[in-house]
Amino acid sequence: MTIKFRNYVQKERFGSDYHKVIEFLKRINQEEVVRPNFQWSRWAWFISRPLDNEEQKNLIGLWEDEGKIVALATFELFFGNVYVIVDKGYNFLLQEIISYSIDNLSNDGELKIIINDNDKEFQSMAAKNGFRPTEKKQCVAKLEITDNLDYNLPEGFTVTSMADNWDFHQYNSVMWKGFGSKGEPDQSPEMIDWRKTMLSSPHLTPEITIAVVAPNGNYASHCGLWYHPEEGYANVEPVATDPDYRKMGLAKAAIYESVLRAAKLGAKEAYVVSSQQFYYNIGFRPHCTETWWELV
Repeated sequence: MTIKFRNYVQKERFGSDYHKVIEFLKRINQEEVVRPNFQWSRWAWFISRPLDNEEQKNLIGLWEDEGKIVALATFELFFGNVYVIVDKGYNFLLQEIISYSIDNLSNDGELKIIINDNDKEFQSMAAKNGFRPTEKKQCVAKLEITDNLDYNLPEGFTVTSMADNWDFHQYNSVMWKGFGSKGEPDQSPEMIDWRKTMLSSPHLTPEITIAVVAPNGNYASHCGLWYHPEEGYANVEPVATDPDYRKMGLAKAAIYESVLRAAKLGAKEAYVVSSQQFYYNIGFRPHCTETWWELV
């Protein structure tokens, strides 16, 4: 066993290291999903997202055993919020990973690491290094995909996918409004290019990237779903509904349509990082909880 540390290298958005991390995250969840809060799909979504400072991605830490990734320390939306993923049998790296995170992934001295509530070894190691748990958590819910996932669309509403005639201006609009951005959607060429980059991952499946279309052509709701045929599980990310079209069952329709299409490709279950009542109402069930631990 020869462990070597190195930083993630992003010479291009979906370069060699991007694919190596994807394969690592697939491998550790191959027999069962042991890290539902950070599956390969979350990595693909993160790397697809253009950051104000793309150079920060080169601070992501990788630990390799004879060239094979066995541990990862990365941020996602917020630099300073760290996800640690370790392969089975390599927990002896935790101290080194925590030390690296403190020295290199802190945001002006502020650092949080998310830890599964059942991972007592990691919790103890974090506490010894000056971390304490906070009230902030991330919850994962799971849906068993069955033939009973029926939905009804209001009259005049239809479903489309990215494999059809995808309208990036409409996609931008539902994402803008659905996530509460102020004012009218920015439909500048720069913003549309940003949205296109977000949907440019080679691991995205256009046929299961869904929008519900209103009679006037507006994208009323959207569900992104990540699935590859060699996996038995799918991941929901993101879901957005224009406030003008809420309480109409459209998000449920978008999600069900996505997961039913994935089921035809072999998916048996779908995960979402959320504890919103909406997901429980449509059949998802609580699966696991992770807590943010902060350095004090």
